[in-house]
Amino acid sequence: MFKTILVPIDSSDTSLVAVDYAIDLSRAFNSEIVGISIIDIKKLAGPFMRDLGTSIGGMVPYGDFQQNVRQFLEDTAKAALDELEGKCDSAGISFTRTTKEGVISREIVESAKRCDMISMGMAGEHAFWRDAFLGSNLESVVRQTHKPVLVTPEKYKKISKILVAYDASQYSTKALNTGVEIAQQMKLPLTVVTVSDDEKAGEDVLSQADENLKDCNITYNTVLKGGETVSAILDLCKEGHYDLLSMGAYGHSKIRELILGNTTVQIMRKVNSAVLLCR
Repeated sequence: MFKTILVPIDSSDTSLVAVDYAIDLSRAFNSEIVGISIIDIKKLAGPFMRDLGTSIGGMVPYGDFQQNVRQFLEDTAKAALDELEGKCDSAGISFTRTTKEGVISREIVESAKRCDMISMGMAGEHAFWRDAFLGSNLESVVRQTHKPVLVTPEKYKKISKILVAYDASQYSTKALNTGVEIAQQMKLPLTVVTVSDDEKAGEDVLSQADENLKDCNITYNTVLKGGETVSAILDLCKEGHYDLLSMGAYGHSKIRELILGNTTVQIMRKVNSAVLLCR
């Protein structure tokens, strides 16, 4: 299913964690990793650079200053890709690399059109400010791409159990199918959870999950939780020690709120597992 996995990489430790997760999946699916490092055009031509160039113009020629910044960004991109390539070589994973210049999220989305999955760190170079905001590039990519996005936590943890948040919507069904593919290839157990205070409605949803799973050669179970959606899923993730949460990105019920807005920030701040977002 995942023949190629795109890994955007920068100078951050969190992007290297995304590499580790991509390598695990590549081993299971015999995938190629496509590493991309993007020179942010905003750092070369944005208002801040122009203002800075004006303020130092009397000391250093602006053209020289901009070229020095470009060279620094190119060197940083190369070093990041070198590190990614070294990890792939050590793991025996097929790897290609590219450097692009542009708006980061746009370049990732465009490159992802030729790949089957994206593996990204939570907040990239801005991980230090994670409590203040979710990575803007990450959120922009999730909004624009129709490829699964694996959002990786700050620290790598081997995937041993998978949790799927399911509400029978189109996108949660994609999340279920994707979770099943990973469970099959990595020979892992899978749990399907739906959140509903209406027991009958919740059981109906889980019956649909059972129907989708009946012919799958995996070990799985289903769980019905009541209460507030975010808290219910976070509690189950923690109590069950799940390492991967697979969920639909834009569903048609309460679970849709997990992806955007304030609820998104809540779950991304608090969850300790990797999260696979499917559209």
